[in-house]
Amino acid sequence: MENDEKFTSPSEMEPEEPQVAETEAEINWPEEAKKYQDLYLRGAAEMENMRRRFQKERDEQARYAGDRIVRGLLPVMDNLELALSYVKDEAPGEVQSLAEGVRMTLKGLQGVLADNGVKAIEAERGQQFDPNFHEALGQTPESDIAPGAISQLVQRGYVMNDRLFRPAKAPLPPPPRSPRPPPRPAPLQTFTPLPSLAPRQTGSNPQTSPHATYPP
Repeated sequence: MENDEKFTSPSEMEPEEPQVAETEAEINWPEEAKKYQDLYLRGAAEMENMRRRFQKERDEQARYAGDRIVRGLLPVMDNLELALSYVKDEAPGEVQSLAEGVRMTLKGLQGVLADNGVKAIEAERGQQFDPNFHEALGQTPESDIAPGAISQLVQRGYVMNDRLFRPAKAPLPPPPRSPRPPPRPAPLQTFTPLPSLAPRQTGSNPQTSPHATYPP
């Protein structure tokens, strides 16, 4: 069977004109290079910022890794300080020996916390109250303490690596009373004199005239 279709040899096919040269001519290579350079610099800056943020978070976690342990030790230290506050100077020798052991235990715990960045907040009697580190627990009726000063430490506060961990709790004296102003004097009342009620005299006075006549 004879095939009527005609095949064209590759040599007879007309070659297509290449479009590459025309496309490359339309691209502004300096502009493209600047654009990709800006993208690279932005990506590198974002990666550096991310690396620094992760490093900061890692350092913060390392500095405050013992947060839960410290929170568990503080009530124990509060109880030891409370026990020492009940020991009087005239207590027997056995009690004094026991108190000395408690004191050494408390000092050891304070040293361990200090090595991990935990320090006690100063809150002595007469010290000025600082709302950044102190917490007020009402007022005490004391007059020998300056206004705004701490009268008594109720619970010791602590900072951990220069960050407030627990504020010191203490009552404050009442604020000074302002002097009561003197009473204002009552306003003066002015009286308007009433008109005279004396009767008019027409002719002779009927009360003084012996010949006065009265109507029946």
